[in-house]
Amino acid sequence: MFLELEKNKERLIEAAKMFFFHIQDLVSFTNKFIDLFNFNMNTQILLMSVKEDCNIKEFFEQMLKNCKEMKSVLDAKQNKMQIEPLCSKVAMAVSFVAEKCTNMELPHSAKGLFSTVQTPVIVSVLRSSNILGSLESLLSQLMTFPIMNLQLSDFYREDTKEQSDATTSGKTMNPDLSKTTTKDTLKKLQEVLKTENASNPGESAADHLEQIVKAMEPALHILQNAIQTVETSISKSKKVIDK
Repeated sequence: MFLELEKNKERLIEAAKMFFFHIQDLVSFTNKFIDLFNFNMNTQILLMSVKEDCNIKEFFEQMLKNCKEMKSVLDAKQNKMQIEPLCSKVAMAVSFVAEKCTNMELPHSAKGLFSTVQTPVIVSVLRSSNILGSLESLLSQLMTFPIMNLQLSDFYREDTKEQSDATTSGKTMNPDLSKTTTKDTLKKLQEVLKTENASNPGESAADHLEQIVKAMEPALHILQNAIQTVETSISKSKKVIDK
């Protein structure tokens, strides 16, 4: 019985640390995407910031707000493209041209045309892939979990020597750092994550938090894909322009 309790406690501690690092990854990937978005869309969407005393609900609300703001920008630019049909047609075609005709040298006048449609190209790519729509849906789902009133420090307190912008994949866990998850923290997590009539509250809390951590992973993948999509679109456009 004691071994089972210890095992469930360790599972909850590990899940809490993974949640903490996933939040950091979300901040890192989101800010990289916002930087790309602001640069190419001529916008000034605020970057995310996160502190240990930040409220989880407020964090996800800010992410959702940024996501909706970027969607609004895309919609506005898409409407403008519809008013300017030539620009829209070139934007829709440029990805194909970049993919198929990168070995073809373009005349100077064509290069000038392509250089004016980089933003519409990115608009078309992001809208057609529905990246922001998928991210918005996932964030709304995450906000239904019962941990929204907790603070980030309720999950884990990071060693001050660690880099705050490092991603989970680049971290190595120090066993001694498990001490930063206190008994009071475990008790609070168990209370929030408990399942009604659960025969083993510790196991139930660990199961629940592991499910939440797993549910966060698609959002990380979407943001990585969004960054790669924009960077690839820019790279292909530049290859055509530079020919």
